[in-house]
Amino acid sequence: MSTFFDGPEFHGMAAGGKISHNPGMGDGMMRELAPFLKAEGIDVDDPNADFTEAEFHAAMEKAQEEYNRRLFTPVGAHRGLALGKLRSFSVAFAEGDIKTAEAVVASLPSDPQDFNPSVAQVTGAAMDLLDEWFTDDVHGPKLGGVMAPKWSAKKSRAVARDILALAHKGRVVDSLDRLIASNSGRPVLEGSMLAVAAAVARLAKRNKVSEQQFVDELMPLDGYPEPVAGTYGSTDRVFQDDQDDQDVQDGPAAEQDLPEWLGGSSAEASAQANPHADPQSVDERMDAVEKTVYEMPLYQRFRDWLAETYDDVDEDSEVFDIAHLLFCIAVSSRADIDEPEGIDDLLDVLESFAVDGQEEAEKTDGESPSTVIFLDSLEALDNYLRFRMDTDENPERWNAARARAEAASMRTDPLPSALMAAVEANALSEEQLAQPLSDNRLVSGVAGILEWIGDSRPLTGTGRVKRADIAEAAEKFGIDAVGVASNARYEDGVNYARSADEVPVLEAMWAVMQSAEITEITGTKVRPGSAADEWKKGEVSADTALPVIGAFIYERLLDVINLVPGEDYGAPAITIAQRLIEILTPDSAPERPDLDLGEVRAERLSTLLEDELQELTELGLLTAGGDTLSVEPVYKRIVAGAALMLLSGPRE
Repeated sequence: MSTFFDGPEFHGMAAGGKISHNPGMGDGMMRELAPFLKAEGIDVDDPNADFTEAEFHAAMEKAQEEYNRRLFTPVGAHRGLALGKLRSFSVAFAEGDIKTAEAVVASLPSDPQDFNPSVAQVTGAAMDLLDEWFTDDVHGPKLGGVMAPKWSAKKSRAVARDILALAHKGRVVDSLDRLIASNSGRPVLEGSMLAVAAAVARLAKRNKVSEQQFVDELMPLDGYPEPVAGTYGSTDRVFQDDQDDQDVQDGPAAEQDLPEWLGGSSAEASAQANPHADPQSVDERMDAVEKTVYEMPLYQRFRDWLAETYDDVDEDSEVFDIAHLLFCIAVSSRADIDEPEGIDDLLDVLESFAVDGQEEAEKTDGESPSTVIFLDSLEALDNYLRFRMDTDENPERWNAARARAEAASMRTDPLPSALMAAVEANALSEEQLAQPLSDNRLVSGVAGILEWIGDSRPLTGTGRVKRADIAEAAEKFGIDAVGVASNARYEDGVNYARSADEVPVLEAMWAVMQSAEITEITGTKVRPGSAADEWKKGEVSADTALPVIGAFIYERLLDVINLVPGEDYGAPAITIAQRLIEILTPDSAPERPDLDLGEVRAERLSTLLEDELQELTELGLLTAGGDTLSVEPVYKRIVAGAALMLLSGPRE
């Protein structure tokens, strides 16, 4: 029977290099894709089929997506087999039996077998579980801040990080095609399994049960039929396992998570393999690393920069010690930090210290040595990146590296990690973002202000609303305020203010509207800005409105910090961020840190913060229920984001 592949149109496409037909595997693939193509209106077995090249490629793309979806969705006995592999991997990983975990991965064939699930089936089952767990009302809040565990393949661990971020949004399965296209099969398989293992470990710990008990509860094998011989015949490989790529996917830094001479995991492995090894050899390697560091011109330039930047410290101070530590780790792990790309390799090594620190903290009280090394190294890395941005001919090329370093710090600190998880978990869909944000006083207030401004409006010499106009401008945001010449006060719910900066909501929104280009100030007049037209309509999409509301929340919280006496920014910022995460995720918020605020400052901060939370509640951004506060789902992401901005440091 003549097929599409025998016809002149196909051969014309093939001759042009637009598609290729490989008899054998290609025929097998096309036989499997044929039903999906037919569903898209392309019958490749119909000699009279009439379709264009563009129609064929469009149908092929959709057919491939549907084919992959089914390929990665095990059912019946093979879903049970896939869950069995994930159970074995997770429990082995939790018990520190990495060899068994690696053996589980190695046992997976590219194509499903009668009694063995395929790489694709295990990957799909893992992704499905992650979406389910992370979006579950009970389990999801407990999974904030889960980190990708250590693994020998750096690329797989990086994929695990991406998958964990997607899981908070319930979008792992939806991102399958992108993950495969960007990373190939084996890293996605291992990344998915690592993410499941990390989630199992976290949930088992939070539920105070063993990992085995937890997998029995959430990955039960009861109810799945027994596999039957002869279900699968020999088939061509469709999903490549990329084992050959596995050997070359990682750079040198991935070969050893921790430098052996620093007492990391590789040192432990060496000690187990050779308990009678001469400790002198470790000292010799350490000496060799330090000698290399001291002879590096880059290191000397960095020290010179530190001496100039920190002119009030001597060379024996901690700032130089941690710089030396950072370079020793970089040299030992062979991370080339002379280029921005090498920072990724270094961060991967540093994060392994953080993971070790978390594991050690669960077993002992107090801060572990691994955590100290991680925190000191991150501080030194921040200095190093500032040094490169100060001295490099093209400083912008270091921006991304610095952002990744800051993200690494937040991933491993409980409070910002929990806030990042809240940001990721509460992302709105495109449909939700496109909807108007209704019943919001700030949104309607902006529209009212723009109507009040008209073409332009005179202001004070400092660019604020004139005293005589305070009542009218504040009323747009539902605030009762009156401009007075003296005796500023709150009385009977009215704010008698001498200037607009004494009306907090108006002052904060005035600044935010300028930064969002809703308004612009020239001289002593305010005019509608370039973004004003959309706001004038009164119905603004959530995508447009939420960043403005988030900026307002940040401005108000920053004002609270500025009103607390003393020059210490960090402690008040952490206190506020901690209070917000307790409101956002009351069941899974990290423990409150011990902060030395002092009684007077702590009391002042508490009063100011409670007043501000009350104000945000009156504006409808928080919801009061008895003695507790909560956040409406639409605002959770921006509240968490505002808290993260506070933790990023004072505004320069």
